[in-house]
Amino acid sequence: MEGIQNFLEFVIEHWTSVVVIACIIFLIVTRIKAFFSHSKEERIEIAKEQIRQAILKWVADAEVDYAEWQKSGAIKRSQVIQKIYTEFPVISKVVDQDSLVKFIDDAIDEALKTVREVVDNNPEAIKTGE
Repeated sequence: MEGIQNFLEFVIEHWTSVVVIACIIFLIVTRIKAFFSHSKEERIEIAKEQIRQAILKWVADAEVDYAEWQKSGAIKRSQVIQKIYTEFPVISKVVDQDSLVKFIDDAIDEALKTVREVVDNNPEAIKTGE
């Protein structure tokens, strides 16, 4: 009986801490459940969407890295693909790698068009890295 009384006194004295800890545990459990509720295909689609958003920067970085080189498209493409597989390891588990490579190539081509438009409008951007 004394143990229960001590426990209740502890809860009464530290009720704010108990509530905060309970909320943190609840949020962590909710996030973990949400993560594991996605199927492998859904996680791959999420990664593809994130790739679309990040690939423009990677293409621009590759253009800056190899700005002085002529005919370095294959090297730039390789650098971007390496970053994609490094940042999103879940896509290495895709069964149909051919369609994934086509998706990546299309995304790189779109980003390259955008980068070239920016460079055509501001030729100094590639030299200054802006």
